[in-house]
Amino acid sequence: MLQASGGVGSGDRRGCARPHWRSPAGPTATTHSRWTRLLVVGLGCVLAAACTSPARQETTATSQASAVPTQRDYWPTAGWRTAAPDQQGMDPAVLDHLDTVVPDLYPQVRSVLVVRHGYLVVERYWQGVEASDGHDVRSVTKSFVSALVGIALGDGKLKGLDQTVGELLADHLPANADPRLRQVTVEQLLTMTSGLAGDDSSLGGDDQLFDRMLQSRDWVRHILGRRLETTPGESWAYSSASSHLLSAIVADATGQSTLAFAKAKLFAPLGIAADDALEPTVRHWPPPPAEWAAYERAPVAWPRDPQGYHVGGVGLRLPARELAKLGYLYLNGGRWDTTQVVPANYVAASTRPQSEPSRGPGDYGYQWWVTNETGHDSFRAMGFGGQVIQVIPDLDLVVVITSDPDQGRHDGPNLVGATIVPAITG
Repeated sequence: MLQASGGVGSGDRRGCARPHWRSPAGPTATTHSRWTRLLVVGLGCVLAAACTSPARQETTATSQASAVPTQRDYWPTAGWRTAAPDQQGMDPAVLDHLDTVVPDLYPQVRSVLVVRHGYLVVERYWQGVEASDGHDVRSVTKSFVSALVGIALGDGKLKGLDQTVGELLADHLPANADPRLRQVTVEQLLTMTSGLAGDDSSLGGDDQLFDRMLQSRDWVRHILGRRLETTPGESWAYSSASSHLLSAIVADATGQSTLAFAKAKLFAPLGIAADDALEPTVRHWPPPPAEWAAYERAPVAWPRDPQGYHVGGVGLRLPARELAKLGYLYLNGGRWDTTQVVPANYVAASTRPQSEPSRGPGDYGYQWWVTNETGHDSFRAMGFGGQVIQVIPDLDLVVVITSDPDQGRHDGPNLVGATIVPAITG
């Protein structure tokens, strides 16, 4: 049911390898390896686009003031309003290049959406994809889980980001757990500085760690049974296992599943319809082909682990228009209409540098990448194979790009710096 990873590829600042993964053809040994590799890559090859893009720069502060208005003339809860690009300060002739550039140079791209000043000014689909179709967003899932952590914090379900694994997941800890792991904080999980070893080879980790978790009967307990590789708080290592612990923390702290909490506190305010979401349980790896096919057909889906926890690092499936809503929420500091959905201070902390990866497109916040796009401060939710929600506050801009990860191309996000930002006229 789940072809996983949310990977970003090797974002090594010295150069980019481009590993390839494919969709499963059935539960064979070869398929098992491929599927495992897909779910292992916690952030995968989208970052290959970042490190090949001429727009990629070290994350530095800019002096440009944010263009985000304090008041909006509408909110897209019931749907996005559309506008001609020139009505929102964008050159339609430049944006029209997408119609030729994408098929010719980025054949893996499935959708490009551009929201300027709150209006949908570009919406393009390829490969037979339609607006209602869901997209497997891979590690973009992490940014949704981060938002839920912030909401739980604002609701008082979590007392603070300094709460520890030993306090919040005590019932899951093995008796012989690394004593240091008990002291790992929620904030360290968010910033990938928990001390857990990285589980994405493209970002310096070990894919077999995620493979072993997939084969375990209890994912959370398996993660908590590992010995830490480094002292918590000392160094960054990209770990989808850390993100899965965050999903379990949200569920245990709120007393409901991660998806149920998301429906009530995040999806409902934003107008994201998820009542019919598919919630397959990953009991065997690889999953049966029929489950995978059902997942691919679903507009909205979020798989669970064997204990019922929704997978925290990958697997969320949503239509592109709904993905844009998360970006718009964060563009507006966590506010949606008259409701502060995610605490403003948490959004601000999430989208500024909190840790410094040795590989990747920039710095890391709370499950968001903090980057710079052609001189503009930016932040991104990123997933394997070219999935991205990118926000550029000083341009009042949100961009969503989804791609077919099986084509082995991860440079779709280059379109932001190469075509979309250059189209802005004012």
